Amino acid sequence: MDRGTRTLSFQIKLLVEQIDFIEGQIEEVEARIEEGIETTEPLILTIPGIGHVLGAQIASEIGDIHRFRNASAVVSYAGINPSVSQSGKFSSSENHITKQGSPYLRRALYLAATAQLRLSTPFRDYYDKERADGKSHREALIAVARKLVHVIYAVLSKQEPYRPDAVNANPVSRSE
Repeated sequence: MDRGTRTLSFQIKLLVEQIDFIEGQIEEVEARIEEGIETTEPLILTIPGIGHVLGAQIASEIGDIHRFRNASAVVSYAGINPSVSQSGKFSSSENHITKQGSPYLRRALYLAATAQLRLSTPFRDYYDKERADGKSHREALIAVARKLVHVIYAVLSKQEPYRPDAVNANPVSRSE
């Protein structure tokens, strides 16, 4: 074996050891995340599509759910509420989300809403309804994320596990 081959072999061995070390660290971090969410907010895990990592991210970004007066306040905090564009008598009909608030919570909710599309849940049915009503994929996905926030708010504030039959009971009241 020549010197170049031995050097390359040594470098590959070191890289494999580094990968093994990093994979061990990842496993340890994931175990701590799992333990943390199981201790602090285990009920969020009852919602389909929300696993330990997303659940931990959502719960940590929201913090104490009781600091929000209702689910709409959480929607605003996440920045997934529609913006208002008005001037005089003009009122825009095509409004984007505000993107004000926590970008980390917004991303986690977007990922959780995307996970709903792979599952057979009431959220998937809601997405299909929104698409049938002419909304684009993104608009329908954000609508699912908003609905998901209402469910998360209900689960965390009432400290009751997710019930799929409650999703279609229209958790969004117009008085909020």
